[in-house]
Amino acid sequence: MSRRPPTAIDQYEALSTVLRLVRGDRARTRPELGATALLGRTVISQRVEEAMGLGLLEDADIGPSNGGRAPRRLRFRAEQGLVLCAVLGAAALDVAVTDLDGRVLDRRHLEWRIARGPEQTLDFLDEQFTGLLEDRDPERLWAVVIGVPGPVEFATGRPSQPPIMPGWDGYDIRGRLQRRWGVPVWVDNDANLLALGEARTTGLADDQHLIFVKAGTGIGAGIVSRGRIHRGSKGAAGDIGHARVQEDNSTMCRCGRTGCLEALAGGWALARDAVGAVHEGRSRFLADIHRATGEITPADIGRGVVAGDAWCLTAVARAAERIGSLMAALVNFYDPDCLVFGGGAVTGSDTFLRVVDHTVRSRALPLASEGLTIRSSVAGDTGVVGGAHLAVEALLSADALAAWAPGGSPSAVAPERLVAGA
Repeated sequence: MSRRPPTAIDQYEALSTVLRLVRGDRARTRPELGATALLGRTVISQRVEEAMGLGLLEDADIGPSNGGRAPRRLRFRAEQGLVLCAVLGAAALDVAVTDLDGRVLDRRHLEWRIARGPEQTLDFLDEQFTGLLEDRDPERLWAVVIGVPGPVEFATGRPSQPPIMPGWDGYDIRGRLQRRWGVPVWVDNDANLLALGEARTTGLADDQHLIFVKAGTGIGAGIVSRGRIHRGSKGAAGDIGHARVQEDNSTMCRCGRTGCLEALAGGWALARDAVGAVHEGRSRFLADIHRATGEITPADIGRGVVAGDAWCLTAVARAAERIGSLMAALVNFYDPDCLVFGGGAVTGSDTFLRVVDHTVRSRALPLASEGLTIRSSVAGDTGVVGGAHLAVEALLSADALAAWAPGGSPSAVAPERLVAGA
């Protein structure tokens, strides 16, 4: 979005700060806002009134007194707007509608293969979004957010040579959905949305750093640093699945290269190896599934771990060691506070986490691993929640508010003016 002109007293910086503090429950009264934001009483009063005029704040209950008149608490009116979010995987997708706090109002988990291409997939998403808005006022829609399982050039919202998304390379997802819904659209890598959702759901502090590893059908990572997603210069940061971790050329990856982490430890690779194990008679548990369904999925392997199947336990432990070995190098490089695993059928198992934890701590530097939290994801709707926070935080930034606040709502301006920064 274009930069707003400088002003002597930047009202939109102050307005954005007030909304961010109240929405994040970091300041609930006018005196708390003044003390936290280091703004004068008059500025706080003016910006609170402006936020109330936009329908985003309202007076709530009475707060505690510090000796004088007890102040009224302020409440962020999350019900003022809606966000539609979809997180696409290789074989399934999640769609949801949320309020402006990222609270999921309705969601659907549906089987859908992303290899069916952008036209069919986005038509299907339009149908699902329409259903989610059926009993809600469409005029309250603020934004649409899409997460895809591949690299995204964030500035344009276009996938960039995604290995498991045939037909999607360079496709204008943003333009297609903005024309349909008439609101700003953000497109990002799914792991970035998972990381942001995890950070917001668990209350990650602004000065902390988190890496979210999505180990599902494929493998990717999202990085949250000081409250913001780190995407790198073009949006490729975190694409760890195609890091080469094996020097010989015996294992081909779906990206066309050899020796990638995903080709050795991704869910599709485990399923590939499982079929071989069935043919070689090494897993009666998986053989029964293969006989009944004709295939093996990563979820079947996860169930085999729970059932104590020896081949499944060994395969998951080997995958966890390979992932943990790469993450140990990244822990040394990035020095995060928290390393979170999610997005797949096996990442929450005790076996996976135990092996990853041991591998990272034994191979990372003591200074980097000391105090490091390694755990599985705690939030079930992390991706769509992250998408909602991405959009709302962008629309409540100072630049965005300067563009739409004079008109009263984000729909008052063309979506293209609002989508550049997040």
